[in-house]
Amino acid sequence: MENNEYQTISYGKYENSSQETDKKTETTASSIEEQFFDLPFRERMKIHKNRMKLKIKTKSQDLKAKAKIKSEQLRVKSQEISNKIREKIEEHKAQEKHRQQNTVSPIQKKLETPHLKPLKFCSECGVEVTPSGKFCPGCGAIH
Repeated sequence: MENNEYQTISYGKYENSSQETDKKTETTASSIEEQFFDLPFRERMKIHKNRMKLKIKTKSQDLKAKAKIKSEQLRVKSQEISNKIREKIEEHKAQEKHRQQNTVSPIQKKLETPHLKPLKFCSECGVEVTPSGKFCPGCGAIH
């Protein structure tokens, strides 16, 4: 019987040693999340709070970077549009100036157009008389 007792004892020792190694590998193999839930509630809340702060900070930095890029894109687009508007205004001014130079007002036309024949009017009735005519065609007065 001594052999049987020895065998059971060694078997028990074997079980104990295997259970201990299983526990060691369990703790080594357990993930960080499992360790997280083993912590007291306050510690978990502190860790959770820090994670949230980090997440918010990262998100905030991402949004700021995106906003800066968008702002720069809008500034460039605005500059392009304002340059196009300035070009159109300058073009319109040049066309208007050219048009004013080419068009002559009716007063300027009268002043600039030379008369082919001198005008002559009757002193009695005011009808236009030809320059070579001696009598008025309207009243017959002598000129």
